[in-house]
Parts: sequence; structure tokens; C-alpha cells
Amino acid sequence: MTTTDGKRRRHRSPPASTSSGGGGGSSSSSTPSDSSSPSLDLIPDIARRLTSLEDFFSLRASCHAYRALLPASRPLLASQAPLLLVALYPSLAEALFHPRLRRLHRFRLPWGHHLPPSRHTLFYAHGFLVTATTAASNYPPRLLLLHLFTGEQLRLPKVPAPFSRVILTADLLVVIFLPGRATVQHCHPGDALWRVASAAAPHVFDDLIFVNRTLYALVGLRLATLALSENSLELSFLGGEYDDANRPAGDRFMLGECGGEVLLISVESEDRIVYRVFRWVSEETKWEMITKLGGRSLFVGLDGFAACIDQGYPGIRGDCLYAAGLRLGEWHEYSLVDGTCDVCYADYPGFPVSSFLVLLFLTQLDSLGVVCLAALLESKAPQTTSKPNMCKRFTS
Repeated sequence: MTTTDGKRRRHRSPPASTSSGGGGGSSSSSTPSDSSSPSLDLIPDIARRLTSLEDFFSLRASCHAYRALLPASRPLLASQAPLLLVALYPSLAEALFHPRLRRLHRFRLPWGHHLPPSRHTLFYAHGFLVTATTAASNYPPRLLLLHLFTGEQLRLPKVPAPFSRVILTADLLVVIFLPGRATVQHCHPGDALWRVASAAAPHVFDDLIFVNRTLYALVGLRLATLALSENSLELSFLGGEYDDANRPAGDRFMLGECGGEVLLISVESEDRIVYRVFRWVSEETKWEMITKLGGRSLFVGLDGFAACIDQGYPGIRGDCLYAAGLRLGEWHEYSLVDGTCDVCYADYPGFPVSSFLVLLFLTQLDSLGVVCLAALLESKAPQTTSKPNMCKRFTS
């Protein structure tokens, strides 16, 4: 399943840039001229403590020496809060939204001059945006991987069958599937065609996830490993069937991961929204409910699991699950410890009025990407709203 760099059809363009003009990345001098400037050895440590993207990129742009010391990397942006990828109405352009500070960060993608944009973002992982064509004439859509920092573009062949979920691995294997179907499609950049494989009846895939280089499948409520080859797959179940007595509670289920461990996440919304998280106990081959994540936080989009984030990010509660709501701009902050649920609403200039745009809300989170997406901003002052965060708390 591996591929060489030579197989990939590569196209390079300038990295995605901010929408406003001017040289936010220009440097005033090659070295700090003020004798009172801190030692160069201290600059990375100072940057790690900055909680404002504007401050980080202003520091980075102040001279060439600082720019070399401060690449837009996860360790240096450790104090930055996660960002959400949202759509702006009526242009449908994409922007980054800071949910705690209620700020918009605008940026420009290579196809941003099209109105509406000819592509939209499906997923982010390993530095790449996974994008799809939007025109009805291009259905099934054509996928393209765009690296945010180098501008590298990797085009994939036309998708042969419908899909709604995308997975991207570190070696750029793209796996797509439609929940409730038996078919999995997979492709590396540079491949001429997608490989299509199906599970034997009556099995269908409710969800898929890569954890520690292993592809796991949720079939009903059974966990299985999935091995992909050219045009076939091998499904190996890790546990038996569930009955009413030992069935995990919930109406809707999806796979997740935290700290390298496979999780099952359930949603129940009959009377009040309740989220539950289960870990896989391999010795007993069953799901076990947990209420603590070691201080980490889970993020869930409308289409499934998005990310697990380590503790310590500003404005993010530990042992908490963040999930996109069904209403426009709505998300839930659910405490797994005490069952309280804060229902919050985004409010920003260009907030969409068409309900279909909610699919972009809170779905682009990734344990690396939520922080590294900040590299698009290069010392530009974003638009800011002064309205307070609108949240209501409910108790399970």
C-alpha cells in the first residue's frame, strides 16, 4: 500500500495567504537592533507563552532572525486555543473562528477567487486540507490535497462511488466510505484509479478510524480490524455479538480515539442530550464506559469523530466532549465527569443563513491541525466581535 514520492502527481503553488494586502510577513531588519531585545535563545520560550496569534506573528515578523527561530509549529503555538473552520455567507469563503474570543481569521485559498468557491474543505490531517469540487457537474467530486504551509497540491483520480467520510493517514493513504454501506474506497496520490473493496454480506461499516497505524471498523456495535489490499479487504472481529443486556447505551454511535486507545462514542437525544464514551477492553472483548480522559478533550463533528486534544489548551475543558449541534452555529460542551452540557452558539460577521452550511461547523478539528492552521495568519489583525459567548447549561 506504500507509494514513492515519484508516483505522486505534484503541483506546487504559493502557500495559502491572508486575504488582506500588505506584507504581514515582511521583516524590519535581519537582526534585532535594540540592545534591550531579549537573547535569541529566549525567543522560542517567549513565543510558547503567547496566547494571541497576533502577538505570535508580530514577534515572528519583527526580524529575519526571529522568523528563522519561530516556524509555525505545534510546540511554538502550544498556548493557542483550537480554531474552527467556518463558512462565510454569502461568498461561502472559509475562515477560521476562535470560539472563546469570538474572532474571525480570514485567509485565502488558491480557489478562493471563484464565487462561490469551486472547492470546499472536507477534512484536515497531517498538514493537508482534503478538499472536494463543489459543482454538480463534477459528481462524484474530485479530491485534492492542499498542504497549508508549502502550497503543495496532490490531485486524486475521480471517485467512482458516493461517500461522506474521509480518513487521511500519515503516509497519505486516503480512505473514503459511506456509513451503512459495505464498500471502502482507498487511494494514494499518484495512483491512476481508486481501489474499491467490499465486505461480505451482511456486514456494513458504520464507522472507520485509524489508530496506531491500524484501521478499525465499527460493524453494528462490534469492533473489528480491517486490512486493505488491491481490491479486497479482510475483516477480523475482536468481539462477539451484543444483546440487550450488554449493549452500550445510545442512539447513534461512532469510533474515536484518545491517547492511542480506540473509543466508542454514543449520542442520546430523546429527552436531553447525553454523550457517553466507552473504551475497548481487549481482555474482556467488550466496551466499558469511562468518565475521564486523563484531562484530554474529544471533538466530534456532524459526520463523526474529529480529534482528541491534550490537556492545557486555553479555553478547553479537560475530560469534556465538544460536539457540533444540529442548529446553525451550535456546539455542545459536555462534561463526562458530571454530565453537564453547555449549548453554545457562534456569532460572527458573515454567519450563514442557509442550514446546509452547518456541515462545515466544528468538523475540521485535528490534534495537530487545530493549532497549526494558525500559520495562515502572519500578523494580520482579524475581525472581532464584542458579543459575549452565548451558552446555556443543561444537566443530564
